[in-house]
Amino acid sequence: MSLLDGYRASLKPLEIEEPIDVYVHRPLGYLVAKLTFHTPISPDLITLLSIFVGVSGGVVMLTHVAYRMQIGAALIFLSAVLDCADGQLARMRKTSSAFGRMIDGVADLFVIGTVAPVSLFIVWQRYNSPTWLGVTVVLLGLATFVTSSFHTTTYDHCKNVYLRLTSPTYKDGEDYESALDRWKQTHATQAWWKRIAWRIYLFYLGSQRDYALKFDPWTSARLNLFPPYDEKRAEIYRRHVRPIMRVLKGFYGFGSLVFGLALVNFFDRAEVLLLFRLIILNAVFYLYIRPAQRRASRAAFKEMGIRLPDQPEESQA
Repeated sequence: MSLLDGYRASLKPLEIEEPIDVYVHRPLGYLVAKLTFHTPISPDLITLLSIFVGVSGGVVMLTHVAYRMQIGAALIFLSAVLDCADGQLARMRKTSSAFGRMIDGVADLFVIGTVAPVSLFIVWQRYNSPTWLGVTVVLLGLATFVTSSFHTTTYDHCKNVYLRLTSPTYKDGEDYESALDRWKQTHATQAWWKRIAWRIYLFYLGSQRDYALKFDPWTSARLNLFPPYDEKRAEIYRRHVRPIMRVLKGFYGFGSLVFGLALVNFFDRAEVLLLFRLIILNAVFYLYIRPAQRRASRAAFKEMGIRLPDQPEESQA
């Protein structure tokens, strides 16, 4: 198998892959996966390393070392590469697991939970006088942080639904109810750090479910109740939803968010990303994506003849 063929095999379906991952993060992640393929290094270990590197990037930006912003940005970027490499290595070894996907999601939360507040603090230091300006910066930053979490959560949910209905092999993600059942069956024997990861994961899944159904009442968060892959249903769902998925994967995923944070912090201008995400991306998100996604979900599920427990009756429209 050629290097290019091996790289392609390490990817998820391109219909849902973020372009920034396909062209930047994953090629480098594939090199990491190739280098570690015949070693004892596990995908989970790479995930933990991505957390350490990403958090370290945020910490470095708070220091007074020379080129602290550039070093921090490089570490944030490396964290995104490692975040791709763990999944690629698991797919290459055919060892993907529910637990691996779980800690991978938790890793994302740790990195963003460190880098975003640090970036906001640095912007506040620059614009904290007069007081009203400093307060405004903090409020705008918090609004950007919250809405960006909505962006990545929505993309993640829509990606998982898309994969469930259009791919015969990829079944990323699980619903809150199934994860809770797994937790109840295994938590007594889990190590303490795994129990912490589980609680964060369950909180994320529950929050994702609640927000996804408010954002699009016609979708479903009950992934594990979806019917088996069917070529006709796949064509129907793809026809209705693919145009929206193109926009979501282009700007609203975790990879795009982390790359943006690395880029603007390299130039010490995080306020540029703050305003871009708060004004431009939110305008597209709420004025185009939300109504379009609702129409597409409603039409697609109706045409497929599927109604799951968390979806409304057609008469409730």
